[in-house]
Amino acid sequence: MFSNQLLKFARQHLNVASTGHGHRADLIKAVAEAQRDLDKKIHEAIADSVEEVKELGYPGLHDPQEIRFRTRIQTADLLDHGTAVQYSMQKESLEDLLPEYSIGLGYQNLQSLSYQLVSFKAARLKPEKGSPAPVHLVMIEEPEAHLHVQVQRIFPDKAHKLISPTEKDASALKSQLLISTHSSHLAHAESFDRLRYVRRIAKSAANPMPTTEVVNLGQVFGDDKKTRQFAERYFRVQHTDLLFANAAIFVEGVAERMLVPLFIERDFKTLNSRYVSFLDIGGSHAHRLKPLVEKLRIPTVIITDIDPSEEKEGKSKKNGEPTKKLVAVANTGQAGLHCGNPTLRGWHPKLQQLDDFKNPTDAQLVWNETADCLVRFAWQLPVAEADGNWPSTFEDSLVLTNVPWFKGLMDEKVDEDGVEIEAPTGALGSVAKRVAEAGSVPELLGALHTLMHSSFDKGDFAASIFEMVSSDEPVVCPKYIADALAWLQAQLEPNQESMV
Repeated sequence: MFSNQLLKFARQHLNVASTGHGHRADLIKAVAEAQRDLDKKIHEAIADSVEEVKELGYPGLHDPQEIRFRTRIQTADLLDHGTAVQYSMQKESLEDLLPEYSIGLGYQNLQSLSYQLVSFKAARLKPEKGSPAPVHLVMIEEPEAHLHVQVQRIFPDKAHKLISPTEKDASALKSQLLISTHSSHLAHAESFDRLRYVRRIAKSAANPMPTTEVVNLGQVFGDDKKTRQFAERYFRVQHTDLLFANAAIFVEGVAERMLVPLFIERDFKTLNSRYVSFLDIGGSHAHRLKPLVEKLRIPTVIITDIDPSEEKEGKSKKNGEPTKKLVAVANTGQAGLHCGNPTLRGWHPKLQQLDDFKNPTDAQLVWNETADCLVRFAWQLPVAEADGNWPSTFEDSLVLTNVPWFKGLMDEKVDEDGVEIEAPTGALGSVAKRVAEAGSVPELLGALHTLMHSSFDKGDFAASIFEMVSSDEPVVCPKYIADALAWLQAQLEPNQESMV
């Protein structure tokens, strides 16, 4: 592919010809001399364009350091010859060259694509007589094929430089680059101002044919600079694939991020076959992405904590005046508690008193104020297996849903060979010990609250549970999460009426 492009470029921008006469020995000598001269002429003539292509190459110690050109001239037919691209592993060497097909597909495709861009710029700056006026839009379809992640991230900027005139070109021509992609790595290389999201719109009674809508992500957050800054920084750090997903699940912390996908894999086979994006964002920030969710309009589940809190007197940090603030407490059934979660208080269902969250209706669970945009909220609810006691975190809920299993971890056990199995240690051991020692569920909740707000390692706890679930231990997913996942699975079921 690259060889053909170079030959085409040479024919368009060079005037190369070769002839040979005389006896066989003279002919062989003339061919050799012509080949060397032609190799040198081609190398010098295309050197500038190749240097630009190398800007987008793979910068590795053992990658090819130089591109060489060697003509293939058959003495039997001097007029029928081509040009081969070969790669030198040493910058100054003309020996030990590798043929083009010996280089990986990613390298070949990248060089080929880069040279197309360079050739396009050359054609614009030096148009042939009678050719149409130079266009100003270059469109690249899914350039991520076979490209390493690191190359994908720098590709848009490098590619635009390849089509842009340099200072020595002295041209006022400007080019716009339009890239269509399914790669989150390419998308994350750009700011929201440059991103356009092509949203699918399913057919309906009003629109009998499926259509699409182009969303300018640069306008999603309007004038809210603080929220936009948060969203862009979050996307850069997380490398989220939200823009390419069929659905999204927002989770509160590391434990949910590790275990919810595992519960989906085990218990929700249909949902597990869908393209779901997981965002670990927490209840204090999930509401900031509301404008983006409204624009993407993909089914979304927000799994967050109820955050029981008491209202206490305090002083304002700004002016020191008396004020009231919410302080996190354990929910042991006391009256007058508040919900301290900003997402549940400010986005949906916009309730303040904790008791109002106890028996939610369908309308309180699902936000649908924007057309074709459904968001299912999930927070801790009373656990039937624990006599209706109400947990306040994912970890609490997981423990109360599986009290007998956690107690069993502390029982003396032996393996198949009669060797005693030691009780768990670390974060899992701390939880199992408190479950075994608690005299009642309220006492257990208080002990777990104290533990979770100390130096408890939630990541270690989640990793231990992950290992247990992976080993087919019967750990049950908390019902408030299972119900939300079932809802999302139903939302992603194909419309049977529209299938043929």
